[in-house]
Amino acid sequence: MVLKAQALCIGDCLGIFAPASPVREEYVNRGKKFLLQSGYRFCEGNSLYNRNYHVAGDIGARLADFESLILNPEVRGLVAARGGYGSMTLLPRLDFRLIRKHPKIILGFSDITALQMALWHKIGLITFSGPMLAVDMARPDTVNSDLLWALLSGADAGELNPLLSASLAAPEIEFLRPDTFSGRLLGGTLTILAALAGTGFMPDFAGKIIFLEDRGEPLYRIDRALTQLRLAGVFKSPAAVVCGDFSLPNQAEEPLLSDFLRKFFAADDFPVLLNFPYGHCSRSFIFPQGSEMQFECRERKIFLLECPVSRCV
Repeated sequence: MVLKAQALCIGDCLGIFAPASPVREEYVNRGKKFLLQSGYRFCEGNSLYNRNYHVAGDIGARLADFESLILNPEVRGLVAARGGYGSMTLLPRLDFRLIRKHPKIILGFSDITALQMALWHKIGLITFSGPMLAVDMARPDTVNSDLLWALLSGADAGELNPLLSASLAAPEIEFLRPDTFSGRLLGGTLTILAALAGTGFMPDFAGKIIFLEDRGEPLYRIDRALTQLRLAGVFKSPAAVVCGDFSLPNQAEEPLLSDFLRKFFAADDFPVLLNFPYGHCSRSFIFPQGSEMQFECRERKIFLLECPVSRCV
């Protein structure tokens, strides 16, 4: 069953939490300004600025922040402050029954991919792969703002479809086996998905539109992570694979990436998109994890097939 949070309304309160790497207050403040200018209020987790080695506080504090925001009746959605590393350590201790009882919008990507995959797999909660407060929202000109608020507020398909389709019109996109395909969207950061393989928190990707992106990983690590997913059966029968921005650390490898990906997926029979504007890039595509969409590659159009929140305007 699919579980949806309530749509946002102007003036609603968004909770800020840090499940992964530590945050810097100056960047959080910039992100708060973006929320206020967009018409929303905010509140913080009690341990938002904590630090414990390489993560934003010990596991108990990060978990308590997350659950307190879930339980807070004033909070209508949760925005991750940043990614980095740490979300995966929370998964075995999450109270999925509590979250099912109080479903809320959860927004983020990068390391937050782990949390989103677990929530979809365990309770079917639609979350949102999109900008984080102390990273993207701290540089508001890089946020795909119209698409973000339209998705979270439950705008109708007539408003959303052109906003979604704008990303598919990007001239740098390369289509392998272009076709019309539809399915539920799932995915995120490649190395996080690979790390989840074989755990009890990895969803079934059969019939799904799989989104992949990453940042700072050399080509051999991208190869290793993709190969791990293939060995785990992730590419056995998806509806399609959409490869976003990978931001390789070695500029000399950049020209090799598209050729590598073409060859990696050459023997498959499903559509593959390369260089799609999603990931750690400016004005990234934003999508609801677990929601249904249809892609018409030749027409370069994307259609929303279901509202990702529980109230459509």
